[in-house]
Amino acid sequence: MGRLTPQDIRDQEFKQSPLGFSKDQVNEFLEEIADELETLIRESNEIHIENKEARLALTTYMNVEESLKETLLLAQKTAQETLKNAQNEADIIIRKANTEKEALLFTAHQDISQIQHEIRKLQAQRDSMLIKLKSSLRSNLEVLEEEFSNRDDQESFVGDTGSSDERIVDFSKNDLIIDDLPQEHEEPEINIMDTEDFTQE
Repeated sequence: MGRLTPQDIRDQEFKQSPLGFSKDQVNEFLEEIADELETLIRESNEIHIENKEARLALTTYMNVEESLKETLLLAQKTAQETLKNAQNEADIIIRKANTEKEALLFTAHQDISQIQHEIRKLQAQRDSMLIKLKSSLRSNLEVLEEEFSNRDDQESFVGDTGSSDERIVDFSKNDLIIDDLPQEHEEPEINIMDTEDFTQE
């Protein structure tokens, strides 16, 4: 016997007996049972449909969850790779900057050494020129002093009405300018400046 349906209940017939139940009451009760069974079957079908839809939604959600997990893992992996690449690029940039810095420092040290060498060379040339200049000035000063000393010994004076031109050498000036100044019966005057400095060096 298969599953009982509401129609089976409605079609069910019972044997009659002298002491049996009221046929109308039995039929009325069977009709109520059939209606109740129809309601239960309908609700069961609705629950079955809802359950099927819920299972379908759950499957969809599970698929979405799996997709989200894969996307999250991919994003995490991509972020890690991006961070690793950025770190590698930063290391490369730092190494390159350090190399360039060392090259610049090396070049700067070489330039400084070259400049210091040039400075020492120029200082040596300056010292040599100063020594030669001082030596020349001493020689010229000695010649001038001797010349003017001889002129003082040989110089003669003119009469009272006459006048003589005397040359005064001012050694205080760098270019040794000689000024012609007229003097009246005076001894020639020689201004020699800084002669001690020349003789002492």
